[in-house]
Amino acid sequence: MRVDKLTGGVKPQIGVYSYGYGTKQEAPQAQFEFDVSGFRDPVGQKQFNKALGTFPDVRDWVCEDRRVPAILDTCQLLAEDLLKPRPKGNTTEAMSVWVSFSFKDFHGKWISPAIAEAVANKLSETGYIVYVHHHALPASEA
Repeated sequence: MRVDKLTGGVKPQIGVYSYGYGTKQEAPQAQFEFDVSGFRDPVGQKQFNKALGTFPDVRDWVCEDRRVPAILDTCQLLAEDLLKPRPKGNTTEAMSVWVSFSFKDFHGKWISPAIAEAVANKLSETGYIVYVHHHALPASEA
């Protein structure tokens, strides 16, 4: 946990995960899970022949799906609601110090990593500490 230097309290953090439910790996334990398997899939696109969902051009292509903005907004609202400071006695404390989101598709190599990266980028831009892990990708490619 990181300590917020201004308040002396624990700074809230967010975990963002992607995985494939068709793989033999165990699903990550997250508070909120999104099945994005029916979203725009780059598999048949020649320009993405050897690319993965963590590549910016793949992420941008997948995020052209009309449903992605709603997921980005939902994750933002959930994070704001659960992590915002609330009065508690003479101080203010966050309701939670950790929120986690997971995204799944069949392989876990294209759609779910792309959307997880987009969510992580949006939340990072807002100022949250965000940790990302792509369970179906080797560490060198994630």
